[in-house]
Amino acid sequence: MTLMLTRPEMRRASSLYFMIGLMQAAYLPFSGIILRDRGISFEAIGLIGAVNSMIALAAAPVWGHLGDAVLGRASAFRLALLLAAVGVAAFAAGPLAGIPGAALAAFAGAGLVPLLDSIGMEQLAKVGGQWGPLRAITSFSYAAMCVLSGALVAAGGAIVIGPLYGVAALVMIAGTIGLRTAPALHHNARPAQSEAEAEIERSEIAGPNAEIAIAGDWRDRFGTVNLAFQQSPGLFAFLVLSLLVNLGAGIFYAYGSFRIQEVGGDAAAVAFGGTVSAAVEIPFFLAGGAIAARLGMRTLFALGLVAMGACSVGYAVIDTPFALGIVRSLVGVGFACTLLASVLSIRTLVPAALQATGQALYQSVSFGLSIAIAALVGGIIYGELGAVPLFLLSGAIMFGSIPFAWRVLR
Repeated sequence: MTLMLTRPEMRRASSLYFMIGLMQAAYLPFSGIILRDRGISFEAIGLIGAVNSMIALAAAPVWGHLGDAVLGRASAFRLALLLAAVGVAAFAAGPLAGIPGAALAAFAGAGLVPLLDSIGMEQLAKVGGQWGPLRAITSFSYAAMCVLSGALVAAGGAIVIGPLYGVAALVMIAGTIGLRTAPALHHNARPAQSEAEAEIERSEIAGPNAEIAIAGDWRDRFGTVNLAFQQSPGLFAFLVLSLLVNLGAGIFYAYGSFRIQEVGGDAAAVAFGGTVSAAVEIPFFLAGGAIAARLGMRTLFALGLVAMGACSVGYAVIDTPFALGIVRSLVGVGFACTLLASVLSIRTLVPAALQATGQALYQSVSFGLSIAIAALVGGIIYGELGAVPLFLLSGAIMFGSIPFAWRVLR
C-alpha cells in the first residue's frame, strides 16, 4: 500500500504531507512554553489559547467554504500557508509577546489540515489508495524535524521559529503550483461522482450515505456548511463525540509541554517528547485502516482513547522529563487511532464534493471549540490546583468517552 504513494499521481500529495510535518514541528511544540518564558501566567496562557481556538473554530468552516465553493482547494491552501507563515513570523519576533501573531497563525492554521486532507483524499481517489499511509509521512517528518527544531530553539530562542516555518511554507506553496484539484462548486451545481471517488469511499468502512448527491441551493444559510449537515445525517452526532473526546485530549495538548517544563525540562526535552509521539504514530497510521476494516471504526477509536487516557494519568504521577517524553508515546498511539478513525468517518459521512467543508467542521470542533474550553478551564486548574488534578481530569474524560464512541461509531 505504501508503494502507492510513489506513483506519479501521488508524488505531489506525498511531498505536501511530508513538508507540512516539517513546518508544524518548527512551531507547534514550542508556542506554549515560549509564552511562559515571556512571563505570561498559566491562566493568561489558557485565555490566549481559548481565544485562538475560538478563532480557529470560526475560521475552519470559512476555509472549507473557500476551498469547496469559491477559490478551489489548491488556491485556498496556498492562501492559508501564506497567512500562517506571516502569523508565525510575528509570533517569533515577539511584538506584544507574539499574541497577535499567534492569533493570525490560528486563523490560517485552521485551514491547513482540512484543505490538505481534502486534496489528499481527492488524489487518493485517483489511485484507490488509503489515507493512513499518506498521513504517516507527516508523522515521520514531524518526528525528524522535532529533533532539529528543539535543538535550534533551545540554542537560539524563539526567533529561529519564524525562518524555519516560513521556508517550509514557501516550499509548500511552490509545490502546489500546477496542482489540479476539483473545481469549486457553482450555484445549484450537482457535481457527478467519478467511479474512483465512489470506490475510495467504499474502502475503509463505507457508510450508507456515501453516495448522496449534492443538490439544492448550497448558498442558502451558511453555504456549504449547511449543505454538509443536510446531506450527512450522522455528522452532528459524530461532531458531538469529537467535542467530548477533544476536551480531554485538549487538556493534554495544551499543558503537556508545561508539565515537562515544570519538572525541569527545556525546549529540547519538549521536542524529544514530540519526536517520540510522532514516531510511534507511524505504524498505527499504516495499520489503522486494516484494523478498522477488520474490527470496526469504533474499535480503532476506542483503542486510541485508552492510550491517551493512560498517557494523561501518567503525566499526573511521573515527575522526570525523560520519563514523560517516553510516556508520551501513548499519545502517538491515541492520536493516530482517533485521527485516522475520525478522518475516515468524515470521508464516509460527507459527500466527496464537500470534503473540505466536512474536514473543516471536524477540525473546528475538535481543535477549535474543544481546545478553547480545555485551554481556558485547564489554565485555571493548572494555576490554582496544579498538574495532578488537571491530567487526572483529562484521563477521566478520555476513558469516559469510550461508551459514547461505541454507540456513535460502527
